[in-house]
Amino acid sequence: EDVEERLAHAPMLAQLGAALKELPAAQRIVVTLRDIEELTSQEVCSILEISAVNQRVLLHRGRAGLRRIIEAMLEGGA
Repeated sequence: EDVEERLAHAPMLAQLGAALKELPAAQRIVVTLRDIEELTSQEVCSILEISAVNQRVLLHRGRAGLRRIIEAMLEGGA
């Protein structure tokens, strides 16, 4: 079941990977660390040596950017 589930999600994961590449570097890094690597805000701030406010802004903008990019991909593929 696990393998079948992964295969079913493969196209979506490919789109997500492509969308991530379109983000500005700082946003891509913060989104990756928070949402893929599942690090805490504090850990991300420490690693990147940025403020908590900056981390939240980058994360918000990155997630919003991903949403826009993926929506555009889905509209183009429909």
